[in-house]
Amino acid sequence: MHGTTPGQEGAKALVTAEALLHTPDDGFVHELVRGEVRNMTPAGARHGVVASKIDHLLRAHVDANDLGVVGAADTGFVLSRNPDTVRAPDVFFVRRDRVPADGVPEEFWQLAPDLAVEVISASNDPDDMQAKVLEYLAAGTRMIWLVYPRTRAVTVYRSAKSIRLLSAEENLSGEDVLPGFSCKVADFF
Repeated sequence: MHGTTPGQEGAKALVTAEALLHTPDDGFVHELVRGEVRNMTPAGARHGVVASKIDHLLRAHVDANDLGVVGAADTGFVLSRNPDTVRAPDVFFVRRDRVPADGVPEEFWQLAPDLAVEVISASNDPDDMQAKVLEYLAAGTRMIWLVYPRTRAVTVYRSAKSIRLLSAEENLSGEDVLPGFSCKVADFF
């Protein structure tokens, strides 16, 4: 997928979201950051269990209230173009009124999720996670939850300036992004 552009020896060719979508399965999850493919390290067991619990809690609330779509990892969202950035949150929510009339797309979503949830593992680079949060926000994601299994905490981002850290004993609310949703942070673990 990488190559050189004529006259630019050693330069990497930028990959598009469409090319990423049609990459043969090599056992890795890939994200695309400003046209460069990033291989994601497979998640550990605790990461998967926490992501599954969050998915279950959100899905139950969203389905019961017909709010939209909840999904899990490996689902790509095109956050920017030229060069393309495609991110795959561990769990996501898209409001019903933003789902295309013909249903959930087979390709990557061509929009930012309303809620992006990232479960933080030991293998996550803090600078990359910060960049990911800023990319989600710039693309229009209204809320991001960074979930920390080791410390049993959640950081809630509404903007680059609206950031809250919640401990296990505190309540986490979906606020206006996921109306009516509330649980103890501890419920994720």
